[in-house]
Amino acid sequence: MREGEAQDPLEGKLLLTYEDVQRALGVSRTTVWRLVQEGKLKKVHPTPRSARITRESLLAFLRSLEEGERRGEGAGKGALDRAREVLRRFGL
Repeated sequence: MREGEAQDPLEGKLLLTYEDVQRALGVSRTTVWRLVQEGKLKKVHPTPRSARITRESLLAFLRSLEEGERRGEGAGKGALDRAREVLRRFGL
């Protein structure tokens, strides 16, 4: 990591908190909750009282946004730009 460069807060994590996903996507907690309810993000419970989002489901969701753009389905320019940035940071 270069001096002055921010560390990726998701680096090395397999399970993400709602807040992690919220920051990564630049959306509200309600939007993250809705994406989970719609099945677009997978939620697991490593302990009975802690819900986490799988990293794989977040990456799959971001890839689906890019695929949708290629097919001409709109997800909003800001969301797609953010998805590209997150995918770039993950090296995908």
